Amino acid sequence: MAPSSIAPPADARLSTGALAVTRHLLAHGPATRGDLGDLLRVSSASMSRLARALVEEGLVAENAEPLPGVGRPRQILSVVPGARHVAGCKITGSTAYGVVCDMLGDVKAITKAALPARSADGSVPAAATVRVISQVVARLGRRVPSLDGVGVSVGGVIHDRSVVREGTFLGWRDVDLATPLRDRTGLPVVVTNDVTALAREQLWFGAGRTHATFGVVTVGAGLGFGVVREGHVVDQLIDNGHLLAHAPLDSHGPRCGLGHAGCVAAYLNRDDLERHASALAGRPVTLAGLVERATGDAAAARLLDDAARALGHLAATFAGALQTTRIVLAGEDVATIAASPVLAETVAERLRPGPQETQRCKLDITVAPSTFQDWARGAAVTGIQHVLGAV
Repeated sequence: MAPSSIAPPADARLSTGALAVTRHLLAHGPATRGDLGDLLRVSSASMSRLARALVEEGLVAENAEPLPGVGRPRQILSVVPGARHVAGCKITGSTAYGVVCDMLGDVKAITKAALPARSADGSVPAAATVRVISQVVARLGRRVPSLDGVGVSVGGVIHDRSVVREGTFLGWRDVDLATPLRDRTGLPVVVTNDVTALAREQLWFGAGRTHATFGVVTVGAGLGFGVVREGHVVDQLIDNGHLLAHAPLDSHGPRCGLGHAGCVAAYLNRDDLERHASALAGRPVTLAGLVERATGDAAAARLLDDAARALGHLAATFAGALQTTRIVLAGEDVATIAASPVLAETVAERLRPGPQETQRCKLDITVAPSTFQDWARGAAVTGIQHVLGAV
């Protein structure tokens, strides 16, 4: 990678106060020094120092308010989108999907590359994967003036934002991904669970703008869970979401891959859903094929409705456990399942109060279907936060 792409040293990460100002501007848009000081409870003198430092750093611009008014025009602070660029990579079992984002999380370029063939033990070779990711990063780096960092997201359990303790789809155990990638690129690198990356993206650019506490559920090749509590992302769940994914719904329902009868995963995991659909049809059926059949096939439609019901119960239970009114449903398969009216009906039934209850609860469920580019953007946003000092 060219020297111009090397990021500034780690001590260039923002102070707590400067980070708070930058984060607010990113999440909520331009504001005056006075308004920021009031919102962040910072004195006028301190706010002036922070604003001046951020302007000198090139992260923030200060311009006169464009609208005419009486007296001296107010000075408006806003983030400079191109002040930082970070590459984000989402790693699946076969492909590295890459994007490069600016400070606002806007995607400026995309690319992808195949991962190396699996070894005899079924795992994807780690060293060769690092080389592929490095090539993706270099390719993205040629599309922007310079790169300031790299974020990588992987399905599984991540330790210390560096080591893939369990790489679910890669066959990895205790693989240090960040160190060799940092050595090859010369850039700051952060490795994160893929759903955690989506939660971080939502914290700054989505649900976190209005809710300090919220949950993220992803539906696809597996079920994933992200937790944000009081403005802080939970980096590692105690069970990687296992307890929620295998919560029982119907003891007479279909079995998941672990043998649980009628658990949430049995209805929502793509492999399990396709297996049940194939058993009913007497031939292999993909999720896309199941959707096609559902129009005129009552049994196929019932499978999708059952999946929507399971997702509704899962969202309501997750919201109750977190004590939040905001749940984000994401993932490659969520649009297909959320299309059933049964999802909304199930949530409404769960929210229905008893005759003696006076407290009413509203649950805001956002459906945000995710492509692999969206997953990579989550990794890039995590990389932006890491470069700025928020991770």
